[in-house]
Amino acid sequence: DEVYRGVDLAPGTGRPSVIDEYEDAVSIGDLSKPLGLGGLRLGWIVTRDRRLLAACAAALDCLSGSVSALSAPVALAALRSWDELLSAHLDRARANLSLLASFVEQHREWVDWVPPQAGYTAFLRFRGGQPGEIFYEWLRNRGVFALDGAVYGWPDHTRIGFGLESPRFADALETFGEELRRLVPATAMPPRAADVILLAKEPRSGFSKTRLAAGVGAARAAELSAAFLEDSIAIARTHARKLFIAYAPDAARSDFEAMVPDATYLSQGDGDFGGRLDRAFATAFAAGAYRPVLIGSDSPTLPAHLIAASRRLLATHDIVLGPATDGGYYLIAMNKPHPQVFEGIDGGTSRVLAQTLRCIQRAGLSCATLPYWYDVDVAADLGVMAADPLLRSATAAALAAGERASAGVAAL
Repeated sequence: DEVYRGVDLAPGTGRPSVIDEYEDAVSIGDLSKPLGLGGLRLGWIVTRDRRLLAACAAALDCLSGSVSALSAPVALAALRSWDELLSAHLDRARANLSLLASFVEQHREWVDWVPPQAGYTAFLRFRGGQPGEIFYEWLRNRGVFALDGAVYGWPDHTRIGFGLESPRFADALETFGEELRRLVPATAMPPRAADVILLAKEPRSGFSKTRLAAGVGAARAAELSAAFLEDSIAIARTHARKLFIAYAPDAARSDFEAMVPDATYLSQGDGDFGGRLDRAFATAFAAGAYRPVLIGSDSPTLPAHLIAASRRLLATHDIVLGPATDGGYYLIAMNKPHPQVFEGIDGGTSRVLAQTLRCIQRAGLSCATLPYWYDVDVAADLGVMAADPLLRSATAAALAAGERASAGVAAL
């Protein structure tokens, strides 16, 4: 069943077709799942077995409910515009998946999940157990439909679709959240399950956040960088069994140790972006890290539960990537050292994610992806972050201080 083929929630992560992997494979596909053209009632079978194809064609003539005469030309037109039509659906789904990640973070006492890798549906797990039919009745009475996981034999789950237009999806999530909060929350939070590496630069004027400094000034960028670092440490600690800090420059080690005395410290050393990432993982593994998850300090609103989700995904994948909206990634996790993944990476560019994915594919490694999230790299990103419901205390205070300072200058 390859009806979701091509509907990959991160670009460049598509898997080969079963047809390419097995000589006697049979694949089915349609236009309803990827393009939303279910009304055409048209799909296909792909196989190298010509006798099977002939048998299917003969059986089709015996079926009732044949498709209309217009379906075939409309379907062919859709197939000719496949990439263009699919792109619009994927852009919306990726944006909505980020909204859903934020939602799960805000409701972690009620729900958990493993982020989907493809398609337009997700399974949420109720941490307090099966909510009962009354929950779905509450939703239906308010015009929101979610499918009871009991249909699939998972009564403590619910299936939701995130392929809607983003404003409608955001409204539906708000209603879903209001009804969810009527349920009794789980009393215990998830265990601290992951070893976390935080990649961090000393928040010093002229050294950290240089692209941000171009818009707000070096001193202001350093203040914000210090706040981002504080909040990123808090995010890392949320799910950290053991915290590693890969710091730069070497001379800043004592300052970091004063800030987080119980962490294990790793020098980023010299070299390019890929080399520093490789060194961080290699030294963390040498220090006893188990399936470490690496994050940076450029995403101070990152949904912390994605760290635990990465750890779960590493049970079935070699690598996990959290794609950033600027073409890089905010998170990378791996189950053992894979230095080839970081070869030839142009750090600080929009090519980082695509280049890393190509390295992963060339190495024959499996990769899972998380929802898109954003880094704060330039001044325009500050407005996005200021409106984020996941804004944390240190960054919120730094933003407020900057606004007060700007107001004072304006008053003078």
